[in-house]
Amino acid sequence: MIGKITSEMISRRWALSLLGALGFVAAPTVLRPSNAKAQTAGAAPGRRKVALALQGGGSHGAFTWGVLDRLLDDATIDIVGVTGTSAGAMNGAVLVDGLMRGGPEQARSELRRYWQGVGAMPGFGSFFSNMSGEEAARTPLESIPAYVEAVKKNLSPYDLPASNDNPMRRLLTKIDFDRLRLQEEIQLTVCATNARTARRRVFTNHDLSVDALLASACLPQLFRAVEIDGEPYWDGALTGNPAVAPLLTKMPGCDLIIVRVDPVNRPEAPRSVRDIYNRSVEISHNATFWLELGALAVVLRFVDEGRSPFGRVRFHVVEASSVMERFPMSSKLNNYPPLLEYLFNLGRQTGDAWIAQNGDALGQRSTMDLQQLLPGSIWNNI
Repeated sequence: MIGKITSEMISRRWALSLLGALGFVAAPTVLRPSNAKAQTAGAAPGRRKVALALQGGGSHGAFTWGVLDRLLDDATIDIVGVTGTSAGAMNGAVLVDGLMRGGPEQARSELRRYWQGVGAMPGFGSFFSNMSGEEAARTPLESIPAYVEAVKKNLSPYDLPASNDNPMRRLLTKIDFDRLRLQEEIQLTVCATNARTARRRVFTNHDLSVDALLASACLPQLFRAVEIDGEPYWDGALTGNPAVAPLLTKMPGCDLIIVRVDPVNRPEAPRSVRDIYNRSVEISHNATFWLELGALAVVLRFVDEGRSPFGRVRFHVVEASSVMERFPMSSKLNNYPPLLEYLFNLGRQTGDAWIAQNGDALGQRSTMDLQQLLPGSIWNNI
């Protein structure tokens, strides 16, 4: 008996310590049923409360745009929370801004405006013409001589002249941040990584800004760190893609839909220097996310067994990994408009298929098994 209790205590401490390190601050207090008010804020009666976890992935975020467009079409779904990183942060902020301005139709319109703006910006998409979006998605930028020449220079962002003329900043200034910061109906969290301390910072409704969004999407090999409150910040995907726990503390008992952009599996192990590097970046940008979900899996196991005060969260994932695993990683840097439209259509079709197959599970059960994220040997000691 003593051994069993000790194993349980260790498991609990491991899960709770990890969640604390990942930003799950004072979780047991926030998640008690008596604090369920935040969960219902903004939720219309009779509609299913849904929170969204939106991964980063550069231009592949247009897939998420398509999924969101389909979810916004469903009158039974009430979006009450969003957490996002990098492209997911952009999608999340534009989505919530649109919902606050004029509901689902306005949100759909704002998302389309944003992504059309991305396609119109100067970028590697200018290397493409007279090519379908699907073909562009499968074309590595490394096959284009102009891109190869640019990469060969191997310049740090700090080797180039500093510039305040950021086309992305101009796109994001169209978001009404004053409205976002004042509203409490939809919880919004965005993650960035402190380049000096290696710790993540989670921005919420109350301190969200253009700089926070730019920091969340700041690829260190391409852009100078974004300074906020005297600290330099890089891409949030390095420490949370996205950060899940800080959002869930504010809305226990909801459904969390994860829109996954990065495929977990690849058809084969990489062999070339380029493919090895790309895969290592892909893994590192998702490791913290899976670790965080693994910790949540332990906590929810205790919920199922009546051994925890935490609330029940139902997990779901929308993905098209079997298709997107065929896209080279460099395609995330490609803002060719037909590619963005192709990914949008793929996302919308994927979202439609997911709703047809799993829509009835919302509010009832998870369609994603978090317990599979941890080795069986861990469960054997609980």
